[in-house]
Amino acid sequence: MQLTSYQVQKLVPILPSCVMYLRICSLSTQQRIPFLSPHTAIEIRERCPHLKTLIIESAFIAKHVHFTDITVEDLPQKLSVLSLRKSFFHTDQFFCSVSHPTVPKIKVLDCSSCWCLSDNDIPFFSRLSDLQEIYLANCQISDTGVVTLLKGVENLKVLDLENTNIGGQTILSLSQNCSSLEKLFIGNTQVTDDHLCYIQSNSLPVLQIICLRKTLVSCVGLRYLVSCLQTLKYMTVSTCNIASDCALELSLHVSMKKRLRFETNDETGLEFCDHFLSRNSQLEI
Repeated sequence: MQLTSYQVQKLVPILPSCVMYLRICSLSTQQRIPFLSPHTAIEIRERCPHLKTLIIESAFIAKHVHFTDITVEDLPQKLSVLSLRKSFFHTDQFFCSVSHPTVPKIKVLDCSSCWCLSDNDIPFFSRLSDLQEIYLANCQISDTGVVTLLKGVENLKVLDLENTNIGGQTILSLSQNCSSLEKLFIGNTQVTDDHLCYIQSNSLPVLQIICLRKTLVSCVGLRYLVSCLQTLKYMTVSTCNIASDCALELSLHVSMKKRLRFETNDETGLEFCDHFLSRNSQLEI
């Protein structure tokens, strides 16, 4: 179910308890600063005890003159997928009670395009002990924050860092701390061939998907990845510096292996792919 903030005010009190997916977006344009009140958050928790996915988009989730803070403890206990995309919130306040037994076990966290996030906020995500997927595309974070995250989160399966300020230190940390990683999205970053050489054949043993579009990676780096990542199934390299003969060579190599899809076309022209929304579109189907 997808609602605007006006619809939320009207419909949350009568939402059926069977709702498992709820998306609140395009929050009120009648107010100068859109917000989501703690009362509404708690009402969602009480009305939708079986809610698994909650997407809150373009909301102001912080102290307001008439409200106290919303925290993760205010959310439905069975919630496992949480998106705060394009929203403003204070990380230390929102995630202050993650160790409390009544807090939902968040496995998937999406903070794409949250301009309020910085490297200093990342340690609070490390407290989410059940975290398996995190989407930080288009956030103002660098190697400093990502390295802290990767050292603190175990069993990470999906990492989205597209259109961020990461580079070599992130790739090195990935190779040292992410043996469970299955999907890596680092498009539109400053990643180079030299950075990819930090990845060893045994460092990302289950990686299946990697997005490298709009990076500084060339055929040298791509050849290296294809040779050392034996489980790789899909690679996006559109708008990279790849000569046509090299692209043909890699395509032939891929077709012979019959295990890797090699994508060189860029039909979107977007700065980043928004893999979280793609993920949820597939789940809805």
